[in-house]
Amino acid sequence: MADPVVEDRPPVSEQFAPDAPSGADPRVGATPSATASPEVADPEDLRRDAYVAPFREARSIEYFVVAPDTLPTDAVDAVREIGDVEHVLTVDAARVLVDDQATSVLGVDPSTFRNHAPKPSAESDDVWQGVAEGRIALSKDVGTERELEVGGDITVTGGRGEVPLEVWTHATSGIAGIDALISRETAAALGVPEGNALVVSAPDADLWELYEELGAVLGEEVSVQLVTDAPEPSVSGDSVPSSVIEQVIANAESQLGVPYVWGGTTPGVGFDCSGLLQWAFREAGVSIPRVTHDQWNAGERIEFDDLRRGDLLFWRSDPTAPDYISHVAIYLGDGMMLEAPRTGLDVRVTPVRTAKYAGAVRVQT
Repeated sequence: MADPVVEDRPPVSEQFAPDAPSGADPRVGATPSATASPEVADPEDLRRDAYVAPFREARSIEYFVVAPDTLPTDAVDAVREIGDVEHVLTVDAARVLVDDQATSVLGVDPSTFRNHAPKPSAESDDVWQGVAEGRIALSKDVGTERELEVGGDITVTGGRGEVPLEVWTHATSGIAGIDALISRETAAALGVPEGNALVVSAPDADLWELYEELGAVLGEEVSVQLVTDAPEPSVSGDSVPSSVIEQVIANAESQLGVPYVWGGTTPGVGFDCSGLLQWAFREAGVSIPRVTHDQWNAGERIEFDDLRRGDLLFWRSDPTAPDYISHVAIYLGDGMMLEAPRTGLDVRVTPVRTAKYAGAVRVQT
């Protein structure tokens, strides 16, 4: 069997952020992210022999739940009965190898999951028809950063061996850390655990109360990941002291010139954007989450005019998921920032970009 997607995450109190406005500097007038229907390989290759229901309505995802093994039916039913929970979708989750690199994948029913996907993908019949017929949809980050081109062939390896798949599209799932979507039939062929994960839609719920209720129903072995932007804090902490922030920045600066590597977390070898910052903070004794979206929910939201050294800067730059936080850097002051930008570029210091800028966060302890 493939390993389930269960990532170490900080306490949920560290994933929530205060209800403070954020956004680009109004003096600059940053442009919002453009939306685009994801490109697919060749629609003429579709057999159209697998039924996919049309897009019906947009459904939010507040939490993504994943367990090591199949979730019991009574536990899933109990989640559905929680007040304010509107929809619960069962999916299959695991870590597999995509061309020998570990990648988190979901096995989904395209007819139902599409309603929870970011709008540009949700409305594309071709995207979901391709997944239903056995292709793989890679996230925009994985597809571009690892140069796995649309229409190309890759090898996916799970607990039951290798399966050759065509890259059908680059379309972000909207769930942080999930970088590939396949059909549940393909997931079964790979040995992905069946029904070990849930997509929970509860747009009117109090997120903190819902987290507590999910934990009570599902137990300690189940990972509960916040997917939506948190509108308010559960617990307010103290900002990281300036002396510690200076150590964080010194750690990050020590990696200038190190290559960007997708998924990279190794000093002197390679980092991705969020991996670099997690390492820099950890070396200074501060724990922050691993993935960019969770870092966005890890502190106090800060207005552009109130930025100070050590604040984290975020962007929404994925046209297939315009609401998705997709990049992070650390502010150095005087309009400069440090980042691990993308494949082909090294860790560098550069002026702050306001195009597609989402906001800033001051990390709390």
